[in-house]
Amino acid sequence: MLFARTLQALLYHGMAWSQANVQSHHTPPSYTTVAEELGPYLSSKANIVLPSSKQGQELQVRASTPRVQPGYVAIVQVASEKDVQETIKYANRRSMPFLAVSGGHGWSSSLNNVRNGIQINMRKLNTTRLRDEGNSAIVGGGTMQYEITAALFNSGKRAGPLLGGGHSLLQGRHGFASDNLISARVVLADGSIKTVSNEQHPDLFWAMRGAGHNFGVVTSLEVKVYDASEKWTLVALSFTQDRLEAFFDTWNRLGESGRDDTGIVALVCVVARNEELDEHHPLINLQLIYEGEQADAAAYAAAFRRLSPVSDSTTTDIPWGNVFVASGVGRSSPVCRKDHNIQGHPSSLDAWDPTAMRRGYEVYANVTADKTFASSIWILESYGWKGVRAIAPGGSAVAPEERDRRLLTSLMLWWKGDRARDRDAAVLAGRTMQEVVGGKGVLKHTYVNYAKGGEELGELYGHDVWRRVMLRFLKRRWDRENRFGFYNPIV
Repeated sequence: MLFARTLQALLYHGMAWSQANVQSHHTPPSYTTVAEELGPYLSSKANIVLPSSKQGQELQVRASTPRVQPGYVAIVQVASEKDVQETIKYANRRSMPFLAVSGGHGWSSSLNNVRNGIQINMRKLNTTRLRDEGNSAIVGGGTMQYEITAALFNSGKRAGPLLGGGHSLLQGRHGFASDNLISARVVLADGSIKTVSNEQHPDLFWAMRGAGHNFGVVTSLEVKVYDASEKWTLVALSFTQDRLEAFFDTWNRLGESGRDDTGIVALVCVVARNEELDEHHPLINLQLIYEGEQADAAAYAAAFRRLSPVSDSTTTDIPWGNVFVASGVGRSSPVCRKDHNIQGHPSSLDAWDPTAMRRGYEVYANVTADKTFASSIWILESYGWKGVRAIAPGGSAVAPEERDRRLLTSLMLWWKGDRARDRDAAVLAGRTMQEVVGGKGVLKHTYVNYAKGGEELGELYGHDVWRRVMLRFLKRRWDRENRFGFYNPIV
């Protein structure tokens, strides 16, 4: 009730708050000074690494470089929760920015605002422990998705990715991954630690699920897990461009029938160049991914097969632990490449407009005709919505548009180097794609984990006024100086 009354008061009276400066402008201490001053406060397994050293360079390898390049004076490989606390306290004393890093997959341009800072490298906090009752797991803040998947699958369990909401193959049945967060240990901007849950600091818990990167460093979390006993099936179909309008009409009809709300079938389409099957035009490549033996999945496949695919394959009996590799998004796949620029230009939609999708196809074909961008893709996704829509939209900071709009699409551009003309070409192609497929008269929404940087607050976190007011109020309460302001910031 207190949470609701606070929100009501904010909406009635209004709130003024100027953004604190997250970037310091004083002369930063040297690496040697950081090591000498911070080192004695850290655990024996922690390390402070010089960014220009071989190890330091390896710890700065990112999924979008050189477009995104945070700048560090020192890299702290934390090995305990207390190490995270001490590093943040030290950065505060020295007025240095800091950034927590695990996989280095963030590609928002706002990360470039980190200058002369400290990287808090979380990878040593890599643990997954299934609780005795088997319904939840405790996961360290430095654990990557493939590690959680492997660890839980060995115990016959599964879970999905988290803080930005968490689209996944499991969402049709269990909701977004963040909907399954039970509690988290969070180091705040002042270096203090809080356990957040529905019972403890519920306002911060609300914010952490959907906008958590603006509020603290998660050192560990407890998440619901589910049985992973069923095998999965993957149907892969490829179509030439002359089937495009019929392809999207078919997808729309299946969506309107309600089948994709049963939480059974995920559809992932990638438009990409494949000169072996079509030398002159990009192909439309669809994957139907589903669990167990499902009649609805067969109906999906039959509907698309009537469009005469040029390639058709089915892989069955895939264990959950191998689904990502089988579908082409494993660790060694092109989508996980590093030291390439990545720039996404996403839109979330209710339905495909075949005419608009044809124009989008032409945008993709034109930009990838340039060899610089030839390995880029246009991705279109729908992961099932029954479990997602079963959760009240006001229950977390996940934008309600994320729950309402069942389709995601993004032009994903990869290129090497740092030429200005390539950056400009990428921006132009992406902006044009969003304009032609985004829909007229519809408030724009972007999945926060696909954001390129520079989006408006409502576009990422929801257009409801009360939601934006509440996020800013909580930001002021928990991070007044905006120390966590480098990844798709609220202020």
